Amino acid sequence: MTPAEYRAALSVLGLSQLAAGRWLGVSNKTAQNYATVGPSGPAARAIRLLLSLPLDMRQAALNAD
Repeated sequence: MTPAEYRAALSVLGLSQLAAGRWLGVSNKTAQNYATVGPSGPAARAIRLLLSLPLDMRQAALNAD
């Protein structure tokens, strides 16, 4: 996943970089780095999986504690 694809995915998901980082379980710095260098393989797979879910399941996944 390229940095541009990552930023576009966050836009579709309605997540800020920092919110995405919290969801992915990475530091704020790492989450911000993903926007410039692209996410790691596992983070990219998690985002792609999240995007593939139906909207109600996606929202539930984002709101799970």
